[in-house]
Amino acid sequence: MKGRSVLVVEDDLAAARYAAAALRENFDDLRTVGGGTEALIAMESRVSDVVLLDLGLPDMDGLELLTMLKRRWPEVPVILVTAAEDVSTVFESVRCGATNYLVKPVAPAMLSAAVQKALATSSVPRSCSDSGIPEIVGASRRVVEVRHLAVLAARSDANVLITGDTGTGKELVARAIHRLSSLSRGPFIAHNCSLTPPGLFESQFFGHRRGAFTGADRDHVGLLEEAHGGTLFLDELECLSAIHQAKLLRVLDDGEVRPIGSNEVRTVSVRFLAASNADPRDMVGAGRLREDLYYRLRSIEIHLPRLRERPGDIPLLARHFLGESGGSLTPQAMEVLCSYSWPGNVRELRNVVRRARSVSPDRPIAPRDLGLRAESAVTSARFAGFVTTPENVGHTLEDAEVRAIETALREHGGNRSRAARALGIDRSTLRRKVRRLHHS
Repeated sequence: MKGRSVLVVEDDLAAARYAAAALRENFDDLRTVGGGTEALIAMESRVSDVVLLDLGLPDMDGLELLTMLKRRWPEVPVILVTAAEDVSTVFESVRCGATNYLVKPVAPAMLSAAVQKALATSSVPRSCSDSGIPEIVGASRRVVEVRHLAVLAARSDANVLITGDTGTGKELVARAIHRLSSLSRGPFIAHNCSLTPPGLFESQFFGHRRGAFTGADRDHVGLLEEAHGGTLFLDELECLSAIHQAKLLRVLDDGEVRPIGSNEVRTVSVRFLAASNADPRDMVGAGRLREDLYYRLRSIEIHLPRLRERPGDIPLLARHFLGESGGSLTPQAMEVLCSYSWPGNVRELRNVVRRARSVSPDRPIAPRDLGLRAESAVTSARFAGFVTTPENVGHTLEDAEVRAIETALREHGGNRSRAARALGIDRSTLRRKVRRLHHS
């Protein structure tokens, strides 16, 4: 099947070469990777038509990777290959969504036939990536949920409210929704409401006619007309005054705008996507956001997690940003990235990686190139190992610190002096942290 792509996930180099040789005659697009993280990165960059997956991987369990793959790309058939036949494993692999299960050694003809059969019976779109959102990178449960909600939002014409801290990617999600929607041929207009001076709201949103006020030397098309037939993305919506929120609500209800200085009322068809850094319910309670506007905008609500709440995605994101310019990270540099708390979220990670790449263009990025301040030792080597394991995807930095402390105390029989030394902190710091944990 020329033109169809196969991703081989196999850590044994000889086995990977064997599979590639068996498939090369019938498939001209073959990629091989040696681990689960590499497989996820490869699929995020370009979705393969079928995945050939070895169960014994160095960085994660094969069934866990299978679950991640089927959650992210449910239409892509996955064939499992293992060295030992086990009935319980076969049953579990089928339950997790495997298309087929082969036991090594597999004859080349059988391997090729299994892949061709999987492709012939699958419902994979010819370009699976067209129906996905590859720009939203991550394999954690919470990011998978974000992608799922974004696709659902794109399939409807409902207004969407996107919440999350600064730097989590709210505009990225909004643009993805627009790109996948029926309005994708129309304009996408993004506006940060914090940049709207109160006296210019009418002009910015509704437009004005020449001579409407001093300085109006030409006609101006407002944001609402500019977005006609497309999407208007309003970031930091709560920065608009209550009066201006009421005027925006009126447009949501009747779709009519009248530029300043004009007697002509125009009808616009605009889909609204709004975003906020704060919890909208808190803003409604504080009177910063009109309750009726909130409910009109949140037909679908998508919350983006902080980066420290999905630390298992940090390696994926770092390699994604490196892929834009090439290059690699040393294991020590990746450890630093994984142990940092990222107050600026994904945007900060992207900037750090790009800056580090610019200072080390001809060699792998080392810790000194990152320019990050040192984190506490409790969230260092132990934490880096903790966050990058699949079972800990979605946990927070606080979870990591608690587990690191508990593990150190357990390994040293409750001796706080030895546990503190193992963690790289002094005994008084450990005592203070333990006291805080007991009172939390």
